[in-house]
Amino acid sequence: MKKRDENSQPEMLEGAKSMGAGAATIALVGAAVGIGNLRNGILQVHGVSNFSSNKIPSLLDFASITPAVNQVEMHPMWRQKKLREICAEHKIHVSAYSPIGGPGNVWGSTAVIDSPVIKSIALKHHATPAQVALKWGMSKGASVIAKSFNSERLKENIGSFNLKLDEEDLDGIDNLEERKIMRGDFLINQTTSPYKKVQDLWDDEI
Repeated sequence: MKKRDENSQPEMLEGAKSMGAGAATIALVGAAVGIGNLRNGILQVHGVSNFSSNKIPSLLDFASITPAVNQVEMHPMWRQKKLREICAEHKIHVSAYSPIGGPGNVWGSTAVIDSPVIKSIALKHHATPAQVALKWGMSKGASVIAKSFNSERLKENIGSFNLKLDEEDLDGIDNLEERKIMRGDFLINQTTSPYKKVQDLWDDEI
């Protein structure tokens, strides 16, 4: 029996058709598969993740298709201002993972939702700290990826759409000390990794 090749073009096309995907389907593919399908006109839209404000221009120096989206850590304590400006310049949408700091994850933190500034804004608007963090991300034009399987938290997250942050709130958040939570220290070593210190991994933006 012939082994099914999950990366073959017929399989990918059939999979796309079964999901009702059209020409604007965003393909999340490995580099080799992506390059092959790009050459054959199959890949039309793609995205990247964790690309810094230095890596985006470097990518655009040789990419024939500009990424549609850059998914990065972004929340009130890691605001990505420079990166957002560069992405906006090239019409690349920013999608924020861990928009409330990733509490509950092994690498996550409650620093965002425990921030006195975030808490005071939440109290002022009869909201929750998580709703404030989510609304802040949306106010910057980003989509926010809030992961939860808890029905009450899902309702809480949806409630962020009804929250309105004023200029005082936004100024308060902009003055928070920045702190990247997902640092990627596990990728750093002096022998097998190309990254010898965490600053190398994030292009000295941390």
